[in-house]
Amino acid sequence: MISKEVFMDIIALHRNGCSVRKIARRLGIHRKTVKRHLESETFPRYRKQKRRPSILEPYYPMIRDFLAEDDYQATWIFDRIKKTGYAGGYDTVKHYVRKIKEQKRRLAYIWFETEPGRQAQFDWGDFQVLEPSGRTSTVFAFPRKH
Repeated sequence: MISKEVFMDIIALHRNGCSVRKIARRLGIHRKTVKRHLESETFPRYRKQKRRPSILEPYYPMIRDFLAEDDYQATWIFDRIKKTGYAGGYDTVKHYVRKIKEQKRRLAYIWFETEPGRQAQFDWGDFQVLEPSGRTSTVFAFPRKH
C-alpha cells in the first residue's frame, strides 16, 4: 500500500520524463508497483477485508469465567479448553488472556467521602531499618502524611 504522497510523486516524476525504473529506484518501491499506478492514473482505493471470526471465539465466555474465578495462567486455561475441543494454538489463547487481564487491571474505583467520624482509612507501610549491630530488619508502621 502506498500513500497519496508517493502516488503523487510517481505521477509527477513520470510527467517530468523519468522512466519507470528510475521512479522505482528514487522512491524505493518495486517497478511493477510504479507501472501499475501509472496505468490506473487514479489513486488506489483499499478496502478492508472482512475478518474471519477467531477460532477461539466460542471459548470466550469460558475463558472469562475462568479468569473471574481466579487469576489463572494462559497455559492452565489452554489445557482446560483443549479438553473441551479447542483445536487452535496456545499463542491465540495467550494473547486473548493477556488482553482480558489488562482490561481487569484498568478498572477504576470511585472515590467516596463519608461523614466525619464514620470511617477511617489508612495504609500500612513497611520500612527497612538498619540496626546498630549492622542487621537490617523490617518495621511495619502507619506512615504520617504531611
